[in-house]
Amino acid sequence: MSESDTRKVVQTELERGEYESLVRVAKEEGKTLKQLLREAANEYTRRHEEIDFDDPFFKDADETVETDGEKKTAKKTDEYLYGDG
Repeated sequence: MSESDTRKVVQTELERGEYESLVRVAKEEGKTLKQLLREAANEYTRRHEEIDFDDPFFKDADETVETDGEKKTAKKTDEYLYGDG
């Protein structure tokens, strides 16, 4: 598979100020404009990826999660961090 099969070219228009800001940041970071824009696109898509609501972070405060054989709840964590409340 050639590189042209795995990469896509994306074009857009920027206001002069947007362009100048990007060029300035790229120079400050020692990167090409192409590298900077690729990183920006990757960061943006990571921030907007679907949230996994099955992650223990989203469990109810009294719901038990087992970690390393030890049962924990968000409520217990809050009590540990902030004391009995």
